[in-house]
Amino acid sequence: MRNASGVQIGLLCASIAAMAFTASAMLAPAAAADLSVAPIYMAPPAPVSIWTGAYVGGAGAGTWGSAVVRNDVTGFDQAPAIDLSGGIFGVTAGLNWQNGNVVLGFEGDASGTSKSASVFDFPPSAGFSNEIRERWLSTFRGRLGYTQDNWLVYATAGVALANVQAGIAGPGGTIAQNQGSLGFAAGGGVELKLNPDWSAKVEYLYVGLQDKTYFNPAPSLAFPANQRAHIDDHLVRFGVNYKLPWNVLDSFYRR
Repeated sequence: MRNASGVQIGLLCASIAAMAFTASAMLAPAAAADLSVAPIYMAPPAPVSIWTGAYVGGAGAGTWGSAVVRNDVTGFDQAPAIDLSGGIFGVTAGLNWQNGNVVLGFEGDASGTSKSASVFDFPPSAGFSNEIRERWLSTFRGRLGYTQDNWLVYATAGVALANVQAGIAGPGGTIAQNQGSLGFAAGGGVELKLNPDWSAKVEYLYVGLQDKTYFNPAPSLAFPANQRAHIDDHLVRFGVNYKLPWNVLDSFYRR
């Protein structure tokens, strides 16, 4: 009788254990589903600095503008406005520093130009013609830009320096005088990274040069004297830049 009771107790324990195992197996997937891992927020990566560094390049442009020649004593125009046009080609050097999507920089350039034009003077000097020739132009500008992917859109402004030649031709022959002229330059552009080393750009610049006095006094009484020239320039320039691989700032910003 005792043996039968022991067997019954053993069978009961085995049944309970089997039922507990089956229930745990059935509940395991539901428990696992309830314990799913919450997604972890990942901040977007910071923009890669591809603009930081020094560069050199070349640029060519079509340029146009106007010149006004006035009598420096009376202030009246001495000739009709002169429409200047021509080409410009030169070299460029600069430095960029990128912080996130913002790019700060400084750029300088020096270019030779072929801008020139001439017109006949108003009476009483109608027998003379005035010629304005812009021989070279340099600008030194800061740049502030925004970059996205390989593109950089920027605004730029700074100082300009030009060499301008004024000439007078008439019955007495021809005279000419060169003057250096300071001014300002402002504009904007778009630049595209072609690869880690090379980039291409297109930009517009307005250049306003200070008035300069010529032929004061004139070398001969046969020529008009005391002329003042005012010049405005517009440039649409295309350029290619090469990033210098040995720039010391590259190693500094990689630290």
